[in-house]
Amino acid sequence: MANITVNEVADAIPTIVAAEALGYLKANTVLARLVSRDWDNEVAQYGQTISIVKPGSLVANDKAANTEVTLQAPSATKAQITLDKHKEASFLIEDVARFLSRPDMRERYIEAAMGAVSEQVDADIAALYAAAGNTIDASGGLTEAHLRQTRKLLNSAKLPLRDRYFVVHEDAEYELLGIDRFVNRDYAELRGAPPRLEEAYLGRYAGFDYFMDQMIVEVSGSPNLRENIAFQRYAIALASRPLPAAPQNYGVQQVVMGEDGLGVRVTMSYSHKNLGYLTTIDLLYGVGAVRPEGIVAVATAEQ
Repeated sequence: MANITVNEVADAIPTIVAAEALGYLKANTVLARLVSRDWDNEVAQYGQTISIVKPGSLVANDKAANTEVTLQAPSATKAQITLDKHKEASFLIEDVARFLSRPDMRERYIEAAMGAVSEQVDADIAALYAAAGNTIDASGGLTEAHLRQTRKLLNSAKLPLRDRYFVVHEDAEYELLGIDRFVNRDYAELRGAPPRLEEAYLGRYAGFDYFMDQMIVEVSGSPNLRENIAFQRYAIALASRPLPAAPQNYGVQQVVMGEDGLGVRVTMSYSHKNLGYLTTIDLLYGVGAVRPEGIVAVATAEQ
């Protein structure tokens, strides 16, 4: 039987890198895991606009005996999301054999490459506070009344009661954990943390699952304020698509991998200038407020 050479094994590197990079992206984002996600293997171009369908409303009709049902034709609307964010991280693999045989080395490469990309995705989603249908000023200190007010705003907009999230900055987390009703088990709801979000999960109260995300952004024009964001999952969409493939016969290996509404592309080629495999992980995506009335921006002060 022929021996398996390093060159043959190297052909599998793009798939290995893509799988681990995608896992890192999923494990190290918060907001990206909570919003609705739209992934399709259909190739797209930077700047392309895609449509997210919002189903129309139905009403409950009375049904009389021996009569036909009342057919309805709800008018669906579409939210437009532009794929205007293309993020990449590149590195050089000089020792292929060591890269394949040392999981800890691969982890360091991919963590370094994907860390900034993951943070940027969450920051772009957090910036949608500017599109929120409602705002709350909690700059004097986050209180239990602000949490109840947030719930009331989503209830008034008739947002679904399920899949509601409240994502806070680390300083707001500090204030949140000082609210007795939030930490007291007589009031807080007991529920386990979602998979891959255990470290960010703070608990459940008043119909929201609470998370801490260090990428909550500053209030525009007020650097001492942070805009925490509460929302119903389908109020915000993260859409991502693969970019066009490199031309054939150019010595480039590419793998596109998507899972659970997120996707990445890995491109590799041997660089004679650097005597190693030049590896690029990239992601094309866009974010948008599909239902602004389902988003509440809650401004708190930095400590």
